[in-house]
Amino acid sequence: MISDSMEASIRSFSVKGLWGFKNIVWKDIHPDINILVGVNGCGKSTLLNIMYDYYQAKTDTAHSYAEASADPVVLPAKVTPLLLHPLDALLNGTGEYLPLALSRGEAFRQVLDLLDGLFAGTAKKAGVEDGALVFWQAGQKLSFAKLSTGEKQLLLILLRVFLTQGNPAVVFLDEPEVSLHISWQRQIVDVIRQLNPQTQLFITSHSPSIFSSGWGDKVVYFEDIESQEL
Repeated sequence: MISDSMEASIRSFSVKGLWGFKNIVWKDIHPDINILVGVNGCGKSTLLNIMYDYYQAKTDTAHSYAEASADPVVLPAKVTPLLLHPLDALLNGTGEYLPLALSRGEAFRQVLDLLDGLFAGTAKKAGVEDGALVFWQAGQKLSFAKLSTGEKQLLLILLRVFLTQGNPAVVFLDEPEVSLHISWQRQIVDVIRQLNPQTQLFITSHSPSIFSSGWGDKVVYFEDIESQEL
């Protein structure tokens, strides 16, 4: 019998003809955390994009492979897929996500508390003023635009996961260590799981700090899922 967590998660994923010359066969995928590591250019980020597009029924990356298959073929309707890239916060800011998060009222306190803990090193405190998210540091009020690249990135990740509202979600997170301090790299998995324990995480990374806090058994080497046969 398949458990509820397995039912709401991806169990295997295969790609035939990636870039015309390699196949991917990823079996026994963990229902909670999966950290994919490999050399630059091996296809980690491309695989995450393909997986996300597959479950969104998109064909944006179809040109890079011949065929994809998965178990389950379709995720249950209750499962939300999210694809997060490290520079989204710089390119698009918090966009529609911050107003939606703020509209959840007192529940947003969970995000504020997490931000206060994560930003403690610079003595920043998060709060809501006149319906807007603001930060205080040494008596000065700061807007989102005044945050560092890493702070913006971290905030966007928290907002997107928070907006899943605790429902089952599959989160594809591409190289979150970009612009994140080592201490945040060590905490990012725990923070996401704290916001929503029902997330299945797929993380690509080059940083040992991402999996140094007890997630070493969740590491998958890209070379181990490459195959000549499906």
